[in-house]
Amino acid sequence: MMAVVLFILAGLAEIGGGYLIWLSLRESKPVWYGLVGGVIFYRFIIIVGMAGR
Repeated sequence: MMAVVLFILAGLAEIGGGYLIWLSLRESKPVWYGLVGGVIFYRFIIIVGMAGR
């Protein structure tokens, strides 16, 4: 069950973080969109690392 939860969280973090970075770069949104997206994407890396345990 925990693996399913981590899988869903990782997917949301990857898509959400990437989308915020994309908005910042391509749609001329504020820089903080990209920074928040980077933090969320970094959390994706941590979640994927936790899933391997």
